[in-house]
Amino acid sequence: MSEEVAERVRAAIADRGPIGFDEYMDIALYGPGGFFEAPPVGPRGHFMTSPHVHPFVFAHCVRDALLDAWFALGEPDPFPIVELGAGDGTLAGALLSAFGELPAPEPAYVGIEISEGARAALTASGYATASVIGELEPFEGVAFANELLDNLPFLVARGGPDGPVEVRVGVAGASLVEIEVPWTRDLEPPALVPGETTAVPVGAFAMFEVLARVLRRGYVLAIDYGTPEGAAGGVRGFREHRLVADVLSDPGGTDVTAGVDLSMVAANARSVGFRVFEPVKQATALAALGHERWERTMREMQSMLQERGRNSEAVRVWEARSRASLLADPSGFGRFWWLVFATDGLPQPAWLGRARRLD
Repeated sequence: MSEEVAERVRAAIADRGPIGFDEYMDIALYGPGGFFEAPPVGPRGHFMTSPHVHPFVFAHCVRDALLDAWFALGEPDPFPIVELGAGDGTLAGALLSAFGELPAPEPAYVGIEISEGARAALTASGYATASVIGELEPFEGVAFANELLDNLPFLVARGGPDGPVEVRVGVAGASLVEIEVPWTRDLEPPALVPGETTAVPVGAFAMFEVLARVLRRGYVLAIDYGTPEGAAGGVRGFREHRLVADVLSDPGGTDVTAGVDLSMVAANARSVGFRVFEPVKQATALAALGHERWERTMREMQSMLQERGRNSEAVRVWEARSRASLLADPSGFGRFWWLVFATDGLPQPAWLGRARRLD
């Protein structure tokens, strides 16, 4: 436990009483000494995301999704691309390399990262950065976020015998504990049966409200885990690639996350002026964007190498295929959702239409 972070949490509770999970996350994840002070993702970090599993395949699929947006926007060149929650730059590097294979467009990339450590890593790699979306000049282009919504500060609601209650963070002796209090927030509480828990993604709401002011014309792609509608489960933590049951036991040392109720995110996005398309599963999105074609090509190459006795090369191709298959695994990354927003007047992206037909 970072005592510095824990003391700030205790001080906030001493000052105002039990604090919301959103405030706890602000302190434990994003404050000084918090979990995201340095990039925590990747094989040597605390958890893996899709671009770390297979950067080539994932980045090429994202590139082709963004290309459909580019065509719909009238092929602007350079093409503004904003990554929300850019992390350690793994996806940025693979994505820009994928764009580099094409004669056009020239991507004008900016990585948004609240973490000073992550911004330093991105800057060292030559990428433009900003700490918040509000620092950007209004633009026409695309913004995308991979596994960001689940980490933005949220409130926790739980079904009680007399209706929803809010789960806050309080102190009992030397420990931080969950405390249920009546729901008094201005937001309408979600409908929950007794004992059912879900996150109310107020951090995502705030992000899209700002994005609606900055994105004059364009698309937003958000990729995350959760449900298309309804309670998405309780709070979870991760550290060193392992699930942490008690996210309050190590403030600053443990990731804090929860599945996203995409219907709440979509309703908020509509309220600030976005057109929202129905989400599709990652497995379906990747299939529509060429993953299955790549898999067939690699399978044929593996067979050819085996037939020619080039077994070590065949094994490397098989290993690449195996890693890429994890992206579409229905019990893992394949169950994630791809949610697309657009400003008024823009059509559904072509890849999303293909995904619907596959679905």
